[in-house]
Amino acid sequence: MAIYPLTGFVDEISPELSEQVHVARACGLTGIDVRSVGGVNVLDLSDEQLAEVRQATTEAGLSVQAVGSPVNKVAFSAENRSKEVQKLRCAIHAARILGAKRIRIFSPEVPEGEHEARWPEVLAWMTEQADMARAAHVLLLHENDGRYYGAYPANAKRLMEALHSPTFRFAFDFANTVQLGFSPVEDWLPWVLPYTDTIHVKDAVKGTGQVVPAGKGDGQIEEFVKELLRQDWKGTFTMEPHLEVAGHFGGFSGAQLFETAVQAFRDVIGKAGGTAGW
Repeated sequence: MAIYPLTGFVDEISPELSEQVHVARACGLTGIDVRSVGGVNVLDLSDEQLAEVRQATTEAGLSVQAVGSPVNKVAFSAENRSKEVQKLRCAIHAARILGAKRIRIFSPEVPEGEHEARWPEVLAWMTEQADMARAAHVLLLHENDGRYYGAYPANAKRLMEALHSPTFRFAFDFANTVQLGFSPVEDWLPWVLPYTDTIHVKDAVKGTGQVVPAGKGDGQIEEFVKELLRQDWKGTFTMEPHLEVAGHFGGFSGAQLFETAVQAFRDVIGKAGGTAGW
């Protein structure tokens, strides 16, 4: 049976670091993704606060899987491009202190109807950041979120074909694409796995967009997992359940719903023939 690392955006558990780490450990996670602590975004944490996170996770026997940054969650503009470069510098700095090699990012939002025309500019924007990652020896994980450029399967494929490297890979999210009206199996599975380092686990109901535990929506998670097992995919699953609040820059579940989400996913992956976490 294939056993996969299982991490999570633990600010979905609680704002407080001690509870984040305690519940992550109790749920059998192998690591955490740092998006915020004490209600403060990871890019705004001081060096001392970042060091405290690293110490607490190390003492709990957990790794820091990724910096869950909001880099590129903005509209496309020259001014924003410059600002996001600075945010990425902050994320790289945070990753070094946390001992993480991965940084979750997005791609800028482009008005519908302008995706093709704006492609050269989007590519230049993302290439600059990919070059920064290569120089810093960190791995950027591009997530398909919201209505940002790379949330659309054809756009994401184009980005990956242009920029995929050991320092630029993909983080696939089931719920995000369901909410945008696409099928994980039909629109993503035929091409995305070779580019994918991490899979974010949350499910959603087609039509309403309601976020639900894994297997309770239209994310086709069991079918997707069966195929990645068949292809011997190597990567990490990351819990991002959003079961209580699903916001623009993050979500919240609380300890109990987070545990519910982990168990639901374990049930689904078990049916597919795998397991995750301890």
